[in-house]
Amino acid sequence: MRLALKTKLVLSYAAVALFLVASLLAVSNHYLRKQFQIYVLHKQDMKNAEIAEAVSKSYSGSAGLPDAAFLNFLAGYGDSLTEQGIAMMVFDASGAMIYCTDEADCDHLPGALKSPGERCDDIDGAYSQVSMDITRGGRALGTVRLGYHSPFYYNEGAQSFLSAFNRAYWSMSAFFFAVSVAIGLTMAGRIAGPIMAVTERTRRIAGGLYAPEDFPKTGTYEIDALSGSVDQLARSLETQLMLKKRMAGAYSHEFRTPLAVLQSNLEAMIDGLWQPTRERLESLLAEICRMSRMVSEVDSLVQAGNPETALDMAPTDLSLLARRVLTGYEAAIASKGIALHFDGRPCPVNADPDKFSQIIANLVSNALKYTDPGGNIWVTAHEDDGRALLSVRDDGIGIAPQDMPFIFEHLYRTDESRARDSGGNGIGLSVAKAIAESHGGTIEAQSGPGRGAAFTVSIPAGKHDAMPGAEIVIKSSL
Repeated sequence: MRLALKTKLVLSYAAVALFLVASLLAVSNHYLRKQFQIYVLHKQDMKNAEIAEAVSKSYSGSAGLPDAAFLNFLAGYGDSLTEQGIAMMVFDASGAMIYCTDEADCDHLPGALKSPGERCDDIDGAYSQVSMDITRGGRALGTVRLGYHSPFYYNEGAQSFLSAFNRAYWSMSAFFFAVSVAIGLTMAGRIAGPIMAVTERTRRIAGGLYAPEDFPKTGTYEIDALSGSVDQLARSLETQLMLKKRMAGAYSHEFRTPLAVLQSNLEAMIDGLWQPTRERLESLLAEICRMSRMVSEVDSLVQAGNPETALDMAPTDLSLLARRVLTGYEAAIASKGIALHFDGRPCPVNADPDKFSQIIANLVSNALKYTDPGGNIWVTAHEDDGRALLSVRDDGIGIAPQDMPFIFEHLYRTDESRARDSGGNGIGLSVAKAIAESHGGTIEAQSGPGRGAAFTVSIPAGKHDAMPGAEIVIKSSL
């Protein structure tokens, strides 16, 4: 059966309250009964001493023999003790019996005793006897023997006290139980209310309403953290939706332009307005090749982000790999008048050389595009604390702060550093990020307007003894 969180919390409080009430009642009653048992046993011992003292004081006679007055006293006193469940036998100094509660059958006194009250727990109530001396002036005159069942009876006062205690305890228990339920309702409302608000917020998010909402602070860390996470999720979904729309628009524009060129030129040739000259056909072929490259880049992005894409991992030196890629850019860098500085340290990694070369190529290509003539590009590769680090830094136009969170998104380009006239299509950094993550690594960017951009790729370092070739240090300006 499904219950609301508020109901479960209230029931939990009620269950805990009931458990505590029952536990305290059981413990207190057990303790009180034990104390009453001690009290009853002590009271019986005191009564036995009083009986012996009363017999000693009433003893009368000459030459150690009891007289008629003493015997009459014993008869009356013995009857009163019998009513209290106590049998009495009196012996003189020689051991001869003077008095017995039941003279006809003195050996079977237990059957003649009555049960005057309610039985105590944990006392067996077996018949027992106790003997005490009758003394006067320090001289032993005889012995009194008392027989009774173990004192396991509550008197009327004890029973009244226990009843009053139980009534008071149950009254207090009912009061505190009601207080516990009230507290449970209050706390449940404080917990369940904000959770229901968060639930309603998630439903609105599912319906496409991403507008931020102010959740009141509850003072409960977990609930406030949940509210903050849901609000952050809404902002993230709104951003993703914006990026998807922008991506769809970018894809549409990227493909619409070459298609429009192809359509207009082919229609002009079909209508006889243009002749299908070699120059015009080569221009159309260039547009088709551009579209093919875009499709290939999109396919590369999909493949790089696919966790099922197999990587051809092999022990590789990241410095040598970077040096090999940079060699292919020497002509383009020199033609633009840019200085390339490379600092490579021994840096063994276990990576897919082809895929990782694509990361280096994309980062260097971006730096080349957005660095003005006469600028600088710095590339470093080294190992630090068990991580292999590749850094590509330039002193170009940089990236605006508002664009930094989105530079690794598909087809994202800023108005300045990612303008279409630079030749970029916004896919390279997405591919680089996907490849780095497939190697268990990360890629980070730091930049600012006019301060250039720096990209750092970090992946787990490999073992030096597995690195092919000698460990070398490369430091050059290409």
